[in-house]
Amino acid sequence: MNRIASLPILVALALGGIACSKPELSSCDITQRACQEEIYFHLLSLRGDGYDPFGGLPPMTVISEQTYRKQLEDEATQSAADGPNPWDQALALLHFTSSSSGATPDGGAGSDAGSSTIDDEVAHIMAFYDPKTKTVTVISHPSQTGTDAMNESMTTLAHELTHALQDKELDLSKQFQTSDEYFANDAIIEGDARFYEDLFQKDVYTMLGQKTQDVLTWPDLELAWDYENFDQLGSPLFAARALIYPLGAKVEANEYRSGGNAAIRHGYAKAPARTVGLLVGPDGVVPPVGGSGNVCPAPYVATLPTSGKSAGADEFGALLLYTFLRGWGVDHDTAFSAAQTWTGDFLRVQASADYATTAAAWRIEFSRAPAASIVQALTATGQLTAVADERSLQITVSDAASKPTWTAALCQ
Repeated sequence: MNRIASLPILVALALGGIACSKPELSSCDITQRACQEEIYFHLLSLRGDGYDPFGGLPPMTVISEQTYRKQLEDEATQSAADGPNPWDQALALLHFTSSSSGATPDGGAGSDAGSSTIDDEVAHIMAFYDPKTKTVTVISHPSQTGTDAMNESMTTLAHELTHALQDKELDLSKQFQTSDEYFANDAIIEGDARFYEDLFQKDVYTMLGQKTQDVLTWPDLELAWDYENFDQLGSPLFAARALIYPLGAKVEANEYRSGGNAAIRHGYAKAPARTVGLLVGPDGVVPPVGGSGNVCPAPYVATLPTSGKSAGADEFGALLLYTFLRGWGVDHDTAFSAAQTWTGDFLRVQASADYATTAAAWRIEFSRAPAASIVQALTATGQLTAVADERSLQITVSDAASKPTWTAALCQ
């Protein structure tokens, strides 16, 4: 979750050897300014910053759990007041979310109705950065005491402070045309923060005299995702949000190995523009980043009268394809292989003007034919219709009372 100060104070400070020697760490309470400063300057040393872009701490605020809860409730109320969103029902029909109230792919907060409630966020979110207000917010949790809770909160704050530093160099509020582009960009943003969070965590555990390899193996950096425990990541949409952190961190770790902190900064210019470029298998082969851009449009229901607000289209990309397939019971190897051969997709959503009926059609194109077992898994329950050919997979679903007739769209 992200939120930043006025103009950067680019004042070169006499920080001595801040890029060479790291300030000492001690367990501390992140609601206290002295602790915030300790974490901030240690993070600057890890990132190799030769100057302090904020002239001290970035804008910080501390709020109570009650205040944070009210903010989340107000946001939920506003979202409900905005009226029906056909994408909510479409995502539920495709099983991307656990209910029709699920978030849209680029919803920002990363919440999912089936796996992340307001209660969960209030209990577990320790800090967040908001690129709109340019502020790092710390949530006070008086009941969460002890060394473990303190060190976890310190690591979280290091992650959020990394976002504040990023926002001096990048535009964290940048808008994207497709969900795939959004996820690819967010993976690098969050991967950068996760990478330095891991380095910070290593120093925290070193401070405590614990074996750092239990947390982080350096320089190997075990940042692979846990395929076997995919079901613990929540619904497919939320799982994709969770997976961008390790996937992006793995990209940044490779950049760091090649040239340290500077390579991570320069790596943004060559970062994958599509999520398929993040899906590097054990063979180390990086898939091509995207297709021709001329994907054949998904079919539509000609008899479904829509309004200007009840229809739309998007490109979901390889990562969301992977989590979608896993959510429908496709095994990791098959789903990952299919996602690595993604070359483009077109997801069309239609809803009647009164939002009573929704239809979704998704056409995905590949560099080689998808496995036959994918269609079998998708059609096993009878909820989806799926048809594959040499280079594509076409999925349709609707909550209409009677089965609609789908009309093929003309390819460009």
